[in-house]
Amino acid sequence: MKNDKVDIAQYLNNPTKCSCGKTHFAGIKMVEISEGALDKVAAFVRDSGYERPFIVADCNTYEIAGKVVLDKLADHGISASSYVFADANLSPDEHALGTLLMNLDTTCDVVIAVGSGTINDLSRFFSFQVGLPYFIVATAPSMDGYASSVAPLLRNNLKTTFECHVPVAIFAELDILASAPVEMIAAGFGDVLGKYTCLADWQLSAIINDEYYCEWVASLTRHSLERTMKLSEGIARGDKEAIGELMETLILSGIAISYVGNSRPASGSEHHLAHFWEMQLLWGDKGHVLHGTNVGIGTILVLQLYQSLLHETLDPSSFQGIEAPHSENWTADIERVFLDGASEVLALEEVMGKNDLQKHQQRLGAIAEHWDQIREVLASVPSPAEARKLLEEVHAPYEPVHVGLERQWVYDALVYAKEIRARYTILQLLWDLNLLNDYAGRIVPEQ
Repeated sequence: MKNDKVDIAQYLNNPTKCSCGKTHFAGIKMVEISEGALDKVAAFVRDSGYERPFIVADCNTYEIAGKVVLDKLADHGISASSYVFADANLSPDEHALGTLLMNLDTTCDVVIAVGSGTINDLSRFFSFQVGLPYFIVATAPSMDGYASSVAPLLRNNLKTTFECHVPVAIFAELDILASAPVEMIAAGFGDVLGKYTCLADWQLSAIINDEYYCEWVASLTRHSLERTMKLSEGIARGDKEAIGELMETLILSGIAISYVGNSRPASGSEHHLAHFWEMQLLWGDKGHVLHGTNVGIGTILVLQLYQSLLHETLDPSSFQGIEAPHSENWTADIERVFLDGASEVLALEEVMGKNDLQKHQQRLGAIAEHWDQIREVLASVPSPAEARKLLEEVHAPYEPVHVGLERQWVYDALVYAKEIRARYTILQLLWDLNLLNDYAGRIVPEQ
């Protein structure tokens, strides 16, 4: 693949038969990232045959773009209803979804989300459940979920990913994106940085578990990731073109999710750490940290794990003798760490058996057999210092202490965050090798 800008349009609503055996498809009809993008919303609504949009926003995003969208719809003779959340830091949970349902205009035929992460996730799931299409008017390049087909929401106090549908369109006004708070732009950059480790995690699982892996989708994500990293200086100074390309990369990440049918190309162990911290902050009522910010911080920690394992002197012939690091107090540990979400974590393990002793032994055999290949993956990611420098360049936090994450939360995330998903990553690999607790203990004092 040439080192040039990716044309998003070629990946929209266009079935692509791939050598991996799948036909990749993302049913998004339009992506508009430009100056004047909001001027095209009403025409898209009219030309698509929608007659009664339902606008979803929060108090901030309504002022930033929601009013403009409603005015432009009215100028085109399109009647719309709306619901504006009073809390700009609302949680994507059952309460928020119930609020939307109670305020839904039942005559509407399309949902228009105006916002970024939480508004997008809520609107995607809500519209999917009530059987309506939706599209998004983005207000910040802060996360990679705009084009995704999944929605991470809180269910029974546990961050859970739900399969939904993609937006029919995405509109992003460059002036609005570039005017977003610095921390939101930096969060988007952190979310992109996390693709280094999520792609490596995906490769590890393909090697060890024979999980489906598509090199074409991975290379598409990797190409846009590396291009974005080269734009860090322009992103830091608020250059509209650079921020527009950041937004394109975030959208391409979501398209990759649609292509694969799950979040593998966009989410790995770094996201598990982020979700873990987000739940801890919520349960402790200790404020809100942007998801992409947590992902960036988590990526640094995960890269430390990659580097530590790469430099470990291990004899693959002895792997079969490694005992699973099971604790007699595991259930109590889960209840301590996950609090109100513990029942969901325990239920997941009951169904998936990630830590089953027989599966552990089978994986050890695969790890020993493919150790050289695994080491190549370990060596393929940047160093923690390189990633830290990139985050510093865009004024992003890069250590847990920068956002008030407690020392115990960092240690617990490294040891237990793998339990929130049935997905193989470097965290499970280190557990398999009985190194996870040791590495977590080495890393945490450095914070």
